[in-house]
Amino acid sequence: MLTSKTTNKPLPEITDQTRPFWTAAKSRKLVLQRCARCDTFNFHPKPWCVECGCRDLAWTEAKPTGTVYSFTISRAVAMNLPGWQGELPVLMCLIDLDDGARLYGQVVHCMPEEIKIGMRVEILFEDISEEAAIPKFRPAK
Repeated sequence: MLTSKTTNKPLPEITDQTRPFWTAAKSRKLVLQRCARCDTFNFHPKPWCVECGCRDLAWTEAKPTGTVYSFTISRAVAMNLPGWQGELPVLMCLIDLDDGARLYGQVVHCMPEEIKIGMRVEILFEDISEEAAIPKFRPAK
């Protein structure tokens, strides 16, 4: 597992298949694969559509807003990674994007007692390396 030298957190494995996602995030854009046949947004990146199996997927910019579908509050550092210590408690959520995809994301700038299922959120990006940024979410304004 690679870790960031500046944050001491694990870095994602960037492959040919996932590189467009991470590169766009570095440019402060959320892109997801969109199926040419059924128009479904797909997340995580994969070689075929999760709905119809079509292999004609184009990287498309998605709306940067969504709704909290589910969440958990982590009050302990997992896997003894000290880089997370300063962010405790960590609010990890499943977010239903307005474009239809569901993805995992950390909600920041929010107290644990304020997080709610159905809460509207918007995306922001945190640089994690020279070639990537990670999307996170905050309560929508």
